[in-house]
Amino acid sequence: MKYTVGDEFPDVTFNWMDDNFEVQKADSRELFNNKKIILIGMPGAFSPTCSMMHLPSFIKSVKEFERLKIDEIFCVLVNDVYVAKVWGETTGANKAGIRIITDPLSILAETLDFEFTVKGTGLLRRLQRFTAVINNKKIEKLYFEKERGVCDMTSAQTVLKDLA
Repeated sequence: MKYTVGDEFPDVTFNWMDDNFEVQKADSRELFNNKKIILIGMPGAFSPTCSMMHLPSFIKSVKEFERLKIDEIFCVLVNDVYVAKVWGETTGANKAGIRIITDPLSILAETLDFEFTVKGTGLLRRLQRFTAVINNKKIEKLYFEKERGVCDMTSAQTVLKDLA
């Protein structure tokens, strides 16, 4: 793992689609500057663990994170902005205030050394599941799963328990 607690989060450009269906871009330093945020990293939209466990745990917990003075919750995926926009709408993440951002070329996965591929499934250069608490661009907490298909260490409940 190249980055750990105490490090400044790497400068990576993210994409997303706004409410007017315009593609937006911003780098992590701009998005995370002077904010305390949660960044949820997932392999991809519509995958079972992402859709049924990881993201729903945060959707249900948005208010609890707000009480803990978290300014914003971001979810980063290795997908295109169109898939991410639809996934954010169908899961209720957009309505809950979670911003779905994309890293379609897996730059973040490579930079963090959180990249994996599952041959034969179409999961190429994906982002290993993680959750980070980032305060003014510095990594305060970092949680990641050692195995694929689980969401224990990275769930909202784990993070909330640790931050309380």
